[in-house]
Amino acid sequence: MSVTSLKISGNNPINADSLSHVLHKLSSKAKPNERIALDPKDEPSYLTLLQALHDSTEEVLGLPDFEPPTDLKRFPRENIHFPGREGEKGNEWGAWGWKCTVKDINPDPSKPGILAGKTFVVKDNVSVAGVEAMLGTDVFKGWVPTSDATVVSRSLLAGATLLGKATCENMSMSASSFSASTGPVHNPFAKGWNSAGSSSGCGALVALGQADLGIGGDQGGSIRLPASWCGLYGLKPTFGLVPYTGIAPLEPSFDHTGPMTRTCMDNALFLKAIAGRDAFDVKINSGAPSIPFPEDVPDYPALLEQFRSNGGDQPLKGFRVGLLKEGFEVCQRGGMNDPRVAAKCREAAEKWKELGAEVKEVSVPMHTLGPTLWVCIARMGCIPGLLGGSSGVQGFYINELTKKLDESIKSKQGWDKLPWAPKNMVLNGMYLWEKHPELYGKATNHIHLLRAKYNEALSDVDILVLPTIPYLPNKFAPEEADVLEKISKSLGQTLNTCPFNVTGHPALSMPIGMLESLEEPSIKFPVGLQLVGKHLDELSLYKAALAWEDKFNWKAT
Repeated sequence: MSVTSLKISGNNPINADSLSHVLHKLSSKAKPNERIALDPKDEPSYLTLLQALHDSTEEVLGLPDFEPPTDLKRFPRENIHFPGREGEKGNEWGAWGWKCTVKDINPDPSKPGILAGKTFVVKDNVSVAGVEAMLGTDVFKGWVPTSDATVVSRSLLAGATLLGKATCENMSMSASSFSASTGPVHNPFAKGWNSAGSSSGCGALVALGQADLGIGGDQGGSIRLPASWCGLYGLKPTFGLVPYTGIAPLEPSFDHTGPMTRTCMDNALFLKAIAGRDAFDVKINSGAPSIPFPEDVPDYPALLEQFRSNGGDQPLKGFRVGLLKEGFEVCQRGGMNDPRVAAKCREAAEKWKELGAEVKEVSVPMHTLGPTLWVCIARMGCIPGLLGGSSGVQGFYINELTKKLDESIKSKQGWDKLPWAPKNMVLNGMYLWEKHPELYGKATNHIHLLRAKYNEALSDVDILVLPTIPYLPNKFAPEEADVLEKISKSLGQTLNTCPFNVTGHPALSMPIGMLESLEEPSIKFPVGLQLVGKHLDELSLYKAALAWEDKFNWKAT
């Protein structure tokens, strides 16, 4: 490997102690008498090389950052304000992060965008230039992005009006909705109950009708989980179909973003507006080359309208639905899992027969291993980004956030403010990298096998279906609860969702009915059914969901 220069500046701060520090870190696991060292005669040469490297990097560090452009004149930021913590006037459900108004002030009246007249909110890990992003935490404060995420700019160009940032769970690391530093996010069907996370605010605000559309983030189910418990359609698209550019990452190999809506057609409309590759997206540059450009994305709404008009009484004739055996068995395992959820989902799936579809059971035994593979990758994969940056992918890096995370989490003050879920993630990840550095690679290798097993099942059916969450919403853990009690509130919640994050298959949670709470039978909550399709076949998911929605009323089912 060549070097670019051997010139050393007069104020270069690198000295022999700097070199010794690097060697000490390199041999931190070694016994005192086995420490790594350099041959004394070579030390001056390596010191010179390190000094030269410092001077070279100073040139890059001094450059202004290069970001996706944001047109603040055409899309000005107005009425930016913090609405207060959970329970305060204007934020009674705890679902708002920051409020603002952003819209196109110079639209072409002859070519209205497909989202004209629609309002939307984004999860508070999505960059909106000029609007503070909190990530649901107070570990750091004052991060104000200077460019819009691609999903924001595309939504605005399509004619939608942004109403603000929706609360997300602390560092996007909780499947329960009571970890945000601003307070819990209440389920829209009952205050004091979980709306699920980590896109909890989007789920609540869209379900309550305070916004038409929501953009969530999904690393282990964080779009589909709140969609299930709030009675929404929540899509985790095919890996890379919707650019993740400008969104705070967790693990680049399974970071997803996608639409959350009250109807299937709105979901398809929103996907059409935000889908398609962009030049900055990490997914395109690291393993998803087949993603279409925006102009080549299928016109989902038009195709669905055509499907509707041609379908008659049997719109799904010839369509094959596979009930994923292992996904239904999850609900039978005891604990908080509820066999009624499996029965409700099976009953809903059987209704597709009335619409002409074939419904049969299929088996993917490896599905039960998927959550464990995900845990290994998630715990280890989050560490580089949380503790000082990441490498290996050519995406857009949010450098200001990287610095804030590095400075905050490694400080005592920042560490003490981390709640149970992210603190556990860091401890787990650090332990695994220290003790089993090969584990990430081994788990990743087995993902290829898991993907192949799902693909094999999907070669015999058009979609797989299974319960989104094995049980109904539960109450918030008390503030004084210990760590295990808080974490237990989401135990097993992602068993059916996280496998599809690592395999990249598109997955849609749709509402199919209501069930009485076992804790308080006077309260009813929605039940979500998850539809999983072939890569880049979101249309089949939408066809099945739309045909069901047109025929049956989930709130009365």
